[in-house]
Amino acid sequence: MRGMNVILALACVALSHAQIDKAAEEWLQKSFQAYAQLQSLQSKTTLTVLMVTPRYPDGTPIQKYLYAYTAQAPAKLTLLVKDMNAQGEGQRITCDGQTFKANGESKPVANSGAALLERLAESGIAPSYDLVFLHGGKSSQEKFRKQITQLKVAGETEKQITLSGRIKNERGKEDALEIVLDKETGLMRLLKLRSEVKIEDQPGAFVLIMEFEPTPNVAVSEQTWEGK
Repeated sequence: MRGMNVILALACVALSHAQIDKAAEEWLQKSFQAYAQLQSLQSKTTLTVLMVTPRYPDGTPIQKYLYAYTAQAPAKLTLLVKDMNAQGEGQRITCDGQTFKANGESKPVANSGAALLERLAESGIAPSYDLVFLHGGKSSQEKFRKQITQLKVAGETEKQITLSGRIKNERGKEDALEIVLDKETGLMRLLKLRSEVKIEDQPGAFVLIMEFEPTPNVAVSEQTWEGK
């Protein structure tokens, strides 16, 4: 899945000391806690990459994927990844907590969420950030927190809160960050990363948008992890 390369690059960030406004910090921690307390999580999540150029300042979609998944910490997952710009049913991944299955291959994870996330990356799948927070646990949450250099409350409605700021990327530069949280559940509805780059010697950007439709604490059984 070569189309995942841009998503993987945008989602990979480097460590940095963080400065976060108190209100934004409280909402971020509320979200982390919400993911830590989930009994299970189901979502249909859309991952879109836009290319922004002077000619197309609003961005041109160059990649779009649909993720449909049910997950449970520490290492259970059934995931269908569909490239919206390609034919076919998509790629199916399952993990019952012990064995990760993808592309006709099986690999052990030994009930480790960190191992599950590594297996996804090895299979060319960029884990969405809710799966990172769920399966990666506190260590992944704290790593993400440390990558943020700026964060503030940028907007609020009756049902949602919007955080915006900056986050270090793998090149040591800062990307723009936006997170929209559901006030009631603390779960993410949107996460956006904007990386400024040169495109054909012109100022441009790649924007990764993750749009979540989470349903917390759905009923699961051992059959769930068979992907049926």
